[in-house]
Amino acid sequence: MVEKMNNVDGLDDFLTKLGTGKWNYLFFATSAAVPGVLPIYLIGSEFLNSVTSFSCAVPDDNRTLPLNGSQCEMVERDSTGHEQIVPCEEWIYDTSLFHSTVAMEWNLVCDKARLASLFQTIYTAGGFMGAMVAGMAADRYGRRWCIRTAMEICNPSLRPTVGIFLALPYALMMIGIAGIAYCIRDWRLLQAAASWPCLVILVLMYLIDKSPRWLIVKGRLDEAIIVLQRAVRLNQPNFALDVDVSSVVHSIYQKQNETKTQKTQNEQNESGTSLHLPSTKTQDSMSARGGTDPSLSRPPNALGLDDGIGPWWAAPVALLRTKIIRKMTLVLVTVWLLQGVVYLGLPLSSSSFSSPFLYMALLGAFEIPAYSLTAPITKRIGRKSVVTTCLMTSGALLLSVAGFLLYHITNEWLHIGIVMISYLLVCTAYQVNFLYAPELFPTTLRPLGSAACTLSAYVGFSIPPFITYYTYGNNLAWVSAAVFGSCAIVAGLLVFLLPETNGRNLAETVADLVNRLEEEENLQSNGNGTQPASHLTYGSDGDSFNKSRVSTISGTYCNAGYT
Repeated sequence: MVEKMNNVDGLDDFLTKLGTGKWNYLFFATSAAVPGVLPIYLIGSEFLNSVTSFSCAVPDDNRTLPLNGSQCEMVERDSTGHEQIVPCEEWIYDTSLFHSTVAMEWNLVCDKARLASLFQTIYTAGGFMGAMVAGMAADRYGRRWCIRTAMEICNPSLRPTVGIFLALPYALMMIGIAGIAYCIRDWRLLQAAASWPCLVILVLMYLIDKSPRWLIVKGRLDEAIIVLQRAVRLNQPNFALDVDVSSVVHSIYQKQNETKTQKTQNEQNESGTSLHLPSTKTQDSMSARGGTDPSLSRPPNALGLDDGIGPWWAAPVALLRTKIIRKMTLVLVTVWLLQGVVYLGLPLSSSSFSSPFLYMALLGAFEIPAYSLTAPITKRIGRKSVVTTCLMTSGALLLSVAGFLLYHITNEWLHIGIVMISYLLVCTAYQVNFLYAPELFPTTLRPLGSAACTLSAYVGFSIPPFITYYTYGNNLAWVSAAVFGSCAIVAGLLVFLLPETNGRNLAETVADLVNRLEEEENLQSNGNGTQPASHLTYGSDGDSFNKSRVSTISGTYCNAGYT
């Protein structure tokens, strides 16, 4: 039976009825290839740059002698028989575990040992810059080339599941790297063998479209129509023969602008000023010609500095300009930094165990349930509760590990067991945050806000190499566990300051979030915890709609929860 689709309550409603098909799968596959390539660069230093046991290579010339108890110095005797201590120039490495590493090739030991910890930091610095550039590029040129589209084209009820699906390649590749590293002990061959997902990304990124959500927000309606028409063709839903995508897109855009400008008009009426908007006749004439009026892409005072529209500095400043966005941004970047320290710190602790290959494979295996069980849990009890509980529990377990190590309780399997559970919980929190953070930011700031979180995570990633270097090298492994545990607990406490997003539509602009906050404050001040009839929300399953206010665009209102 053919269904008519001309009347929709926003893009989320359209995507729900469109269903999930080939068009969505292309986005999912492209986005999934990205985490598949990350492990070799993120945690690969444990195999690429491992510092094995070594000793000073003393020349056999009857003039130099080894220095007892030293790996970095030797005794040199001159022609008169006078002896002096000099630094070693070459070293002999234990190649039973690794045949070649970066540290071996460039002798990153002794006085150069500090450079070994920079191996990971150099990568995270590149990731920091890449995330910053990608965030600005995604906002200006679209999500396609930055591979930031999966959550924006997904059926709302499937967002938790898709979020998990996008993380599984990382866990699987983490196990794969442990196996590949076990077979390939040369760092160059290992890096080449584990970098193949890059080729998949290069192919798939040319097969996906730009985000229709981003195109509509930017007022590029013609492009949005073409993208959604292709989506209809590829997915072939039951309304494929009776849908006028052009009418749907213009209807969504018109409702979006009505919602954005209504609040501004009310504010200007209160202040005694007038608001001049393009007439409906002008909009209709432009639609009839198949074009888009440039003035419509930026309604007066609707998309301005608060949404990062304006001068070059408006976009980054927008994350701190409005009170609610500023609060979210500061809390989120701190949480992502702290969880980044823990998330990378545990894998980079493999050198303290007898088999780094087994340890890394177990970490990857424990990531799988962390991701696969996340969707039903977060769908039922919400993002906020899951993140808080996981981070704080993980922190408590790591503090117990610190206690065991401090009092020399050195049962390796007990240590591994606790670390694995802690890592499972951190991965769960990290994965939920990948879904949670983009849901908190409106569409106009979503790529930039997500990029800010990623930037903060990369800052966190750069810290563990220095912690593990200074602690494990000085028999202070308990300090590492204590630092990682404390970071997890503080991050869990900070999440209490964020609102819940489970079952809510994605906000389109900063004004949407402000409206939600005002309505929540009104509900609390009136002592009424029920939802107003005018709200448009998803039900607890993400599918059922309250359609008592059809004229309200999807994502503009949601049930109370933004505090």
